[in-house]
Amino acid sequence: MIVKVRGVLLRFTNYENEIDIGGATVRDGLTALTERYPGLAEVLLDREGSIRPTHLIALNGEQLSPGELDREATEDDRVDIVTAVSGG
Repeated sequence: MIVKVRGVLLRFTNYENEIDIGGATVRDGLTALTERYPGLAEVLLDREGSIRPTHLIALNGEQLSPGELDREATEDDRVDIVTAVSGG
């Protein structure tokens, strides 16, 4: 699968925004991604290893809930990590 990383998360992936990663499910791919880029894990995941609520995960443009991260993903699928931005 191709994982697309944007915005503030790019600095944790050496500014690579499209990363080809293996895994049978979206969760597997995200695990492999955080193993490749350990600094990303501290920002993307909470203490229990779940995706922090400030990040949205989408599979081929469809937003996934935390319970849907075990959906199958093939090498042709695209996973987007979108970080909510707030400010004033």
